[in-house]
Amino acid sequence: MEASLTPVALPPRRAQHGAAAVVLLVVGILLAGLYRVTSGTERHSYASDAVPPANVHVTVGHSYLISVPGGVAALQDHGLSPSGLRCEWSTGGSAVQPLSVQLYGPDAKATDAIGTFTASVTGDVHIDCTGWGAVFVDDADDAGGDLAGLFLVLCVIALTIGAALGLSALRSRYSDASYELAHAKREDAEIERLVHIVHVRSEDEDTSPGR
Repeated sequence: MEASLTPVALPPRRAQHGAAAVVLLVVGILLAGLYRVTSGTERHSYASDAVPPANVHVTVGHSYLISVPGGVAALQDHGLSPSGLRCEWSTGGSAVQPLSVQLYGPDAKATDAIGTFTASVTGDVHIDCTGWGAVFVDDADDAGGDLAGLFLVLCVIALTIGAALGLSALRSRYSDASYELAHAKREDAEIERLVHIVHVRSEDEDTSPGR
C-alpha cells in the first residue's frame, strides 16, 4: 500500500484588483474635491451657493429656460404663485421691458426650471422676476458646460468600481487564506497517514516469522 501527496494548484491571485481599487478610490476622492471646488464657481441654478450672473447672452429667436434653485417648489415656499410671476429684461442702458415667459405649473417635474422664453434680441441681457429678483438662464449662449456635474459623475463611477474591486480583492484574499489552511490540513493528514502506514509496516516486519 502506497501513499502519495497530491499537489493542487493554488487559485489565481488577484493582487491587481486591490491595486486598481486603491487607485480608483483615490481618484474618486480627488474628483469629489474637484466637484466641491467647481460647483461653487459655476453660474448655474443647480450649483451650490451660485449667484445669478448680471447678464446672459441670448440669440434672437432661440428658446431658453428660466431657472431658480429649487424650481417651482422654491417659488411656492416664498409665497409666489408660478402662474402669476412677472419677469422683465433689459440690455445695456435700455429701458426695462416685460418678458413673455411660458411658466410651468405647480405640478412641474423640472428640478430648477420654472419656465421658458424666446429671445427677442441678440446680445447680453439682464433678466429678473418681480418678488424674486435675478434668475438663472442655465442654457444661455455663454452659460458654459456643467464641469462640476461631470466631476460628480466620474467620482461616482470611480468610487463604485473601486469599492467593487476592493471587495473582490478582500474576498479573494479570504478565499486564498481559507484554501491555504485547508490545503495545509490536507497535507498534515496525508503525512500522518503516511507515517501510520510506515509504522504499521514496521510492526508487521518485526512480528513476521523468522524474526
